[in-house]
Amino acid sequence: MLSIRQNIIDQLLKGCSLEELKKAANTAVELELSTIPPYLTGLFSVMPGSNQRAAALVQSIVTEEMLHMTLAANLLIAIGGNPDIVAIGRSLSYPTPLPDKIDDDLQVGLAALTKRQLKNVFMAIERPETKPGEILPGEDVPQPTPVVPGEFGSIGQFYKALLTALTIADASNPELFANPRLEQQLDISKWFPPVRTAPAEGKIRNLDDAALAINTIVAQGEGIQTGSGSHANEEGLYQEGRSRKAHLNESILPRHHQGGKKVVSTNEIHPGDGDGSYAHYFKFGEIFHGRELMPDLEAVSGWSYNGAPVQLDESQIYNFLPNAAVSDYIPGSAASIAAQRFYDAYQMLLTSLDQVFNGKPAAMDKALGLMYQLKLQAHQVAQCPVGGNASNLVAAPPFMLTH
Repeated sequence: MLSIRQNIIDQLLKGCSLEELKKAANTAVELELSTIPPYLTGLFSVMPGSNQRAAALVQSIVTEEMLHMTLAANLLIAIGGNPDIVAIGRSLSYPTPLPDKIDDDLQVGLAALTKRQLKNVFMAIERPETKPGEILPGEDVPQPTPVVPGEFGSIGQFYKALLTALTIADASNPELFANPRLEQQLDISKWFPPVRTAPAEGKIRNLDDAALAINTIVAQGEGIQTGSGSHANEEGLYQEGRSRKAHLNESILPRHHQGGKKVVSTNEIHPGDGDGSYAHYFKFGEIFHGRELMPDLEAVSGWSYNGAPVQLDESQIYNFLPNAAVSDYIPGSAASIAAQRFYDAYQMLLTSLDQVFNGKPAAMDKALGLMYQLKLQAHQVAQCPVGGNASNLVAAPPFMLTH
């Protein structure tokens, strides 16, 4: 589970200036973007035609991280800011804690899609915050989230604090969302699969839209909180100022029917994301455990990975050079040339996304083309062996110029 410095959360809960609100929204953009290179590296390591179900799950998570970055950027635009996507992208370096707000305990590296990477990095990033007695599917005993008073809080807490700060600011400043610059915000309905829990078109017009966007980010990442005081099952509560009824997929609710008997999980967290799918932690869990997640009356959590197989054949995964940078490859070599082409395509992608969120949302069409090009370039990089004839290590697509 990612953690964020508690003083940032505390400041938001007290209320803060407009500039501090913009900084917090920019932090959200930075956080969502920073997860994409690790996940793309895992996705690009899957050899063409293999591990298709696992690859599809990772691809769906990458798409949702892009959605989350978009929602955070739209929020920032709505309150008068714009993110510098190029600067954020170039500032990322791996292995590292995710942006400097994040707890040092979790070192995020770029590596191939293996069970080790799934467990130690991907599932660690997305792990929901759990309380004493709660147990997640796939766990034998409860593993409550460690509490370090005064030091770190969870990313979910950060987003809730951001919403609290927006609520305080909106109450004291009715002009907060007076000029949301809708023409600069990206219309998610044109570029992403339907998202029932998000505000209309993914655009932030008011505080209610901000609540919907934040709820979507948290629910898709960590899963829906079902405890007292939580409103995640109401899918954001409001849309355009009107109460909105929940339309959750019954197959992902913690309450399910078996043999005419209604069963209720004792956990406050369940796998659903509110949009008919599972949250990221549980999608990664399906790959790690090799089975689809299913309701299970015998399991403490109410769920277990006992469904259809989800194959991860590691013999069909490229053995990537970990945490690759362009500078890792011998200048003039095939690996260096391919790596530089990949890095150049990545820089063009960052530039296009920067244009998208700085007044030219139509540039998303070019950005999508560059994302496809990035995949092709990654495959070219993976054809280059490194480390000598005795090693099956291959070049990895670099998201960094140097370490």
